[in-house]
Amino acid sequence: MRPSLTDLPVLDCHIHFGHPDFMPGLIGILDKNRVGKFNIVCTPHRTRLSLVPDALFVKSFHPQRTYVFGGLDISPFFMAPDSCGALFAQYVDTLSKMGCDGIKMIEGKPDIRKMLPIPPFDSPAYDPYWQKLEQSALPLLWHVNDPEEFWDAQRVPDWARTQGWFYGDGTFINNETQYAEVLHVLERHPKLKVIFAHFFFLSAQLPRLADLLERFPNLCIDLTPGIEMYQNFSREPQVAREFFLKYQERILFGTDIGAKALLSTPEMGIEPGESAMRIELVRSFLETEGEFRLDSTGGFLFGKFEGAFQGLGLPKDVLRKIYGLNFERLVGNLPKALDPQAIVAECKRLAMMIPVMASMQPGNLGDGSIANMVKEHFITN
Repeated sequence: MRPSLTDLPVLDCHIHFGHPDFMPGLIGILDKNRVGKFNIVCTPHRTRLSLVPDALFVKSFHPQRTYVFGGLDISPFFMAPDSCGALFAQYVDTLSKMGCDGIKMIEGKPDIRKMLPIPPFDSPAYDPYWQKLEQSALPLLWHVNDPEEFWDAQRVPDWARTQGWFYGDGTFINNETQYAEVLHVLERHPKLKVIFAHFFFLSAQLPRLADLLERFPNLCIDLTPGIEMYQNFSREPQVAREFFLKYQERILFGTDIGAKALLSTPEMGIEPGESAMRIELVRSFLETEGEFRLDSTGGFLFGKFEGAFQGLGLPKDVLRKIYGLNFERLVGNLPKALDPQAIVAECKRLAMMIPVMASMQPGNLGDGSIANMVKEHFITN
């Protein structure tokens, strides 16, 4: 961490966590990089039915510091797609009772949407779910689309193509189609508290994003990289700075720490150097006046980048909001308490569901042992 950065408290709203063994490493990384509170976002995974037990395990050791946005149980997509929303609405209650502070959806990422039998987000199948989120005021952190260049064969980065994230072959949903679905959801459910991950992938279209922020006062965005965001911001730094000043109460700090361990190298755990680079990129962008540079080789899914970034040099009162006050306003000053009995019940259910789901989709949903381990932790503690 560069010594020139401020000592303001930081809350990271977007961290991934893929195994209980990663906890000491994660806490060490956050402590070293002066990150206090943090939010673990849980997603379905190609080889895991649920990462919620892992996240709640961390929260049990750090209850004043750890927020958890639980992921949906994806089994309704396979078993009852036309009524999935009613089942998701029930699961919102389950997640909330266990002690989750919000909901995370990765289902708008194009390769996930292709992998799962997901109905259109604006279809009647989802209505009970959106209504439940409105009524409960539980915040949703939603990944919708990916960088627009991933649909363009001439512009998609090599690292993205390697990950299977070229979407222009006609087999993936079009990004504008998906934006239209989400817009319909927001129009029908204007009280939804939504945080769109990765700046809603509109960092190159700030006027369009500004229009959405004006239309939907409960909409927020997070700063979790995508490296393309910071390249886009750096092309017109004054325009970006004006945007950040105007919407200073709608922008949240996030990093995607843990994504590499989840998607690429679980055997390495959560890597300190790669994690520190993510924090430094976002903080340097917000705090530095003028140019700054970073090593172009250390960031997972960053690729190689040439030249300098342009920082915004934001004032401290704005930084305080982005670094934590905005998230706390949406979610709460302290994380919700855990309910061990509810967690044990859900772990038992997951352990029974895993063989069923494994027979219905490719991959090994091998988290039965983890669900049982977390269950025993909450029974004995």
